[in-house]
Amino acid sequence: MRFTEMLNPYAFVGSEIVSEHQIVATIRELYSSKPHIAATLGICLAALSGASSGSVRLCLLAASIAVGCLLFRIFIEFRFITRPPGAFERKWIRLFVTGSLMSGVGWGFSGALLLCSSSPTTQIIIMGVVCAIVQGAAGRAYMMPGTAFLNIISVLGQISIAALMGGNPILAVLALVYFWILSSFIVQMVKNRMIQLHAEHRATQLLEEITEKNELLRISNEKLAATAFEDSLTGLANRRKFDIAIVEALANAKRDNRDISLMIIDVDHFKAFNDNYGHQAGDQCLQILSNAISLCIPDDGLVARYGGEEFVVLLPNYDQASAVILAERTRLAVQFAGLSNLPKSPPHQTISIGLISCRPDLGLTPEELLSGADAALYDAKRKGRNCLRITRQLRGVDATFNDRSSFGL
Repeated sequence: MRFTEMLNPYAFVGSEIVSEHQIVATIRELYSSKPHIAATLGICLAALSGASSGSVRLCLLAASIAVGCLLFRIFIEFRFITRPPGAFERKWIRLFVTGSLMSGVGWGFSGALLLCSSSPTTQIIIMGVVCAIVQGAAGRAYMMPGTAFLNIISVLGQISIAALMGGNPILAVLALVYFWILSSFIVQMVKNRMIQLHAEHRATQLLEEITEKNELLRISNEKLAATAFEDSLTGLANRRKFDIAIVEALANAKRDNRDISLMIIDVDHFKAFNDNYGHQAGDQCLQILSNAISLCIPDDGLVARYGGEEFVVLLPNYDQASAVILAERTRLAVQFAGLSNLPKSPPHQTISIGLISCRPDLGLTPEELLSGADAALYDAKRKGRNCLRITRQLRGVDATFNDRSSFGL
């Protein structure tokens, strides 16, 4: 901030980088009437001393001017505090500058009156009060230095004129030296303030950048986590996701005393399909079939690619009758899925399904559940494929199978 800018009474230090909230907080501090109360008490004390020495009228006038300035200051502070909510308006800065300059003129005039018409004791008191006033103005000049400069010039200027009129040029010279010292002090304070504001602004920018990068990192981690549990070819859940889900599903089934069902699905003669139509067509075929399967399974079930052309369907809270309906619906949906848009227009594909349903009191492990469904799938393939086989298995008892024809229920 250049020195010429500091002389502008409406210039706010760091206005280009601070937020509106910071400006409002600073203006609120500048509006405080506490320093004005102290200054008025000092002037009244000097006026009381002057009145005791015989200059009653001038001292009463000086005190009245100081009190009037104080009352106006309290009034505008109240106006600022009780302003209506909304965006900060520049008129409040203009009102502050007006009130501040009025106080500076009033204090300077009161001090000049007391200096000209009082005893040496009163003059000493008023000079002490004047020094305190201008020092206080300088101490708050880091916010709006232009206003402080004008206040100091007004007070010291009127005191210097009074000193010259009273035949005391040394006092005028001392006031000039004091102004130079205060000016240097204000300039240095403003520089320090700008350094502080730039540092705070940079820290805020870095915090925002870190927050933004953390948010991007969080989103990336979520995407990565989703990808880690997703099969890249079909978009279904992968085996890792299934392994976690089946453990949770068994625990929930035991807790809620609800049945649980599991299907293992294998695409029939898929090796021959790959040999005849190529691996690219095979991948496209798996994508079509996986979509057909997932459309048949409700949202509370989980469809996952278990490996190669095998899929698993986990059905928490589904008993055997409900699971059989879903299994047959799935088998038929795959059987009638169209593959004619693939290269060489392959015919319809079929699937074999092994199903197991169990009660929670059996306490089956994930491995036992998978083993039962896999045994049913093996039996479906042995029976000619494109069919559903159901495992009925108790712990320690060999599996038995229920047959479902290729024509559904």
